[in-house]
Order: sequence, then structure tokens, then C-alpha cells
Amino acid sequence: MGEIRTRTELLADEIAQKIRQKIQKQEYAQGDRLTVRWLCEEFGASETPVKQALNQLVSTGLVVSIPKCGMRVRTFTFQDMKNNWEARLMIEQFCAAAAVDTVRRDEQFISNVRKLLQVTNEAYEKCIQDYTKENFSHLSEYDRRLHTEIIKCCQNDQIVNMYESLNVYAGMFTGFTCHNKETLRGVQWEHTNIVNQLELCDTEGLKKALEQHVYSTIQIYRQAENEQ
Repeated sequence: MGEIRTRTELLADEIAQKIRQKIQKQEYAQGDRLTVRWLCEEFGASETPVKQALNQLVSTGLVVSIPKCGMRVRTFTFQDMKNNWEARLMIEQFCAAAAVDTVRRDEQFISNVRKLLQVTNEAYEKCIQDYTKENFSHLSEYDRRLHTEIIKCCQNDQIVNMYESLNVYAGMFTGFTCHNKETLRGVQWEHTNIVNQLELCDTEGLKKALEQHVYSTIQIYRQAENEQ
């Protein structure tokens, strides 16, 4: 029985990840209803792992359980996202000193970050030239990886997991409709500034660069919200 339970849990984790990715890509939109029967057909699974997967997503806040209405993808407000970004900033700034220490100890680390920045900038350039949801999704993934490299320096799995759960929400507030070529150029510059401060081993400069990046993003989304 123990082996069967473990297999079910692993399948539930896999299904939860697939649902999470579909929400991030907006294949499942905010407010969409998620029925167990439909998801069983979608993923070719039985009810038990699907229910467990949905419960996982409810616990992380991506899905809500509404009495008499069932499960739905959570609808995020601007304030929800602002709270999310500020929480991410708090973690990023906490990890800044550890990231600088990693640069001092490991030459390969900053080399890897530079390579990731280059790939991220290439994804931004592609999106600037051809602004599609698919390209924006790829851009967002590289963006996430770049930021997460800093967080991993803390060598604390709980903090990393907390940060990654916050990152899931980052794509919920219809980022595709909020950005344009000009704002994407601005984000490119901010990312470069973050990596430059990291390479200089300037902890305070890195914290300021991270703060500038987050509040610039908040302003972009606030403006988009006001224009709706």
C-alpha cells in the first residue's frame, strides 16, 4: 500500500505542475472552472491524484474552492500582485549578501549568471521583434531563472521553495497585455544593472538594483491597470 500511495502522490505532483504551467501560460484563464472529471480526461488520470493536485494548488493560492461552484483558477487583482512582488523583493534582498559571497568564492558562478543574462536578453530581443504570447512566455521563463540564481545562493531549500511559489503568481496578472517594446527594453537594462552590481560584489548596490527593478515593474502594471 505504501508504494501505491507514493506513486499516487508523485502523479499528483506531476499533474499539479502541469496545471500550474497551463495557468502561467494562461491556457487556463483566471476564473476558469476546473472540474475533476474534465482534468481526469485532460491528463489521462484517475480522480484521486487529480483531487490531490487541486488541493495542492488550493494550498498555494493558485486555485480557489468556491462552495457550490467547485474549483476555479484564482482571479488576481493588482494589489495581489503588488503584495507578491514586494514579498519577492524581500527575499531577493535577503539573499543579496549570500549571492555576493558566492561571486567572491566561485568564479564560475558569475560566468554562469552572465551566460544566463545573455540568453535572457536574447529572449527579450525576440519578444521585442515579435511580440507574441509564446515569445512572452519564453521570456518570462528565462527571467524567472535569472532571478532564481540569486536566491539559490542562500542554500536554504525552504526559502528557495517559497520564492518559486511566489514566482508562479508573477505571470498571473496578464503580463502580456501590460508590457510593450519600451518597457521590455527597460527590464533588459535593469537585469544588466543587477548582474553588474553582483559582479562588482556591491551588496548595497545589488539591493538597490533589485528594488528599482521591482518597483519599476509595479509601476508598469499599475499604469496598465489604470488604463483598463
